[in-house]
Amino acid sequence: MKKILSSVAGIVVIAGAVTGATIAFYNDTETSTGNIFVAGSIDLKVDHLAQTYNGVDCKTCSVEIKSDTTNQVVAKNGLPVTPYNASALSFIHPAWTASVPEATWIWEANPVSQVDTNNNVNYTFRKTFTWFGPISGATINLAVASDNSYVVSLNGTQVGADASENNFASADTIVNIDDNIVQGTNTLEIVVTNKALAGSNPASNPAGLLYKLTINGNCGAEYFQNHCSLWQETDLTDQKFFNFGDVKPADLGTNVISLHVNDNDAYACLIVHDTDDQENTLLDPELDLGDDNSTGNLDGFGELSDYLDLFAWNDLDGDGVYDPTGETSIYEGDIQTELIQLTLTGGGPTEYVGLAWCAGDIEVDDTTGEIGCDGAGMLNNAQSDSLTASLTAYAEQTRNNPDFLCSSIDLDPE
Repeated sequence: MKKILSSVAGIVVIAGAVTGATIAFYNDTETSTGNIFVAGSIDLKVDHLAQTYNGVDCKTCSVEIKSDTTNQVVAKNGLPVTPYNASALSFIHPAWTASVPEATWIWEANPVSQVDTNNNVNYTFRKTFTWFGPISGATINLAVASDNSYVVSLNGTQVGADASENNFASADTIVNIDDNIVQGTNTLEIVVTNKALAGSNPASNPAGLLYKLTINGNCGAEYFQNHCSLWQETDLTDQKFFNFGDVKPADLGTNVISLHVNDNDAYACLIVHDTDDQENTLLDPELDLGDDNSTGNLDGFGELSDYLDLFAWNDLDGDGVYDPTGETSIYEGDIQTELIQLTLTGGGPTEYVGLAWCAGDIEVDDTTGEIGCDGAGMLNNAQSDSLTASLTAYAEQTRNNPDFLCSSIDLDPE
């Protein structure tokens, strides 16, 4: 009997121990960390890569860049640095007799730092410029002086160098750079090395760069070429697609405008608004047609906008020539009306818009694609009138927005 009771007591003790313990069941845990919502964006950029006026191409007439504080220092001893503006030097060494009109001696700091006089050091100076149109036939001059040696590169290709220490007595002329100039943005870089001089200081062993690049496209007296404007992909500020001071019947022009969105698919519009027709001086031919300061368009009572026709097309290759076999018309009509609605692919190909304007009645041959202008429809009541207007590029998301229309956009909400 004692043995049986002992066994029962043992069982009770064990049961009590199990009841007071934590029981581990089989389990598994999966956690998704860092969940986040980020608002999408639409970033529209616009470029203007080609323009004609009565058969004349827009091109860059002249470029001038020189050593000044708008040049940027982008590297030291071949290693990139966060770009910063060069400094104009207040101390000009008597031995620096090189002459480059309108250019300024510059260095990375003013004065030259002490450490840079006792050690070999080089800095890379960068300046960009824009060129559009043919470079053949242009007059190009690049003059460079430095203390001490220099290497000149244009768009990544070395175009000149002088390893000698005395490049400050007179400026060298760098030649044969025309083959290295590209359409759009060009980058000029000059690496200047200051040779070490033991025991020297910024006055006894200074460093500096003096240069000037001029390009004359020899446009002559071409008013249009001297007043037109082309630019690469950018946010619009004060750029003008049109700038004409003496429009006459049958004048005809073309533009190539491209629109870019880099983040999300978007609808895009080109919208003419803020039109302002001004009568200006009432001439006899206008009076003969009954024109006066109380008739005409509501915005200023001028009539010029009545006679400006537009034609736009999807210019697939961006050449500014309408090809009806593969390109589609997207607008034809009055300049005062909304122009274009496109669908842009975020991060995808550029959408080129070809645009033609006519002072009169625009004529488009649907077979050959030839665009002409009949000026007979432009009457004398437009003489001396002027028109200013805004051309706005607008983008709006396509996702969840199937019914979008450019005509619904109010650019000037009250």
